[in-house]
Amino acid sequence: MYYDEFVKIIEKIINGNIEKNLLGEYLMDKFDCEKIYDSDDEMVTDIFFTLKHYMSGEEDISKNEWMYFLDCLLGKCKYSIEEKMRITTKPRA
Repeated sequence: MYYDEFVKIIEKIINGNIEKNLLGEYLMDKFDCEKIYDSDDEMVTDIFFTLKHYMSGEEDISKNEWMYFLDCLLGKCKYSIEEKMRITTKPRA
């Protein structure tokens, strides 16, 4: 559910091809929030809320975190909240 759309968005973020204000419109147009809130797919909900926090400016999301999500979405690795937390709490160089 929504993997292809998440790939498109994350690639645009990594490449600097989408502005935060346009991201909000895109999320509202492409995603059913209720389905995401009710989803049993932890990765889908984590990515969606990460996008919302990024869009609102609440959190600064590292390129490593975006790359991790992208790798998971593309099947290069299996999503793990523990691995994601390791990436997000690792001190930045």
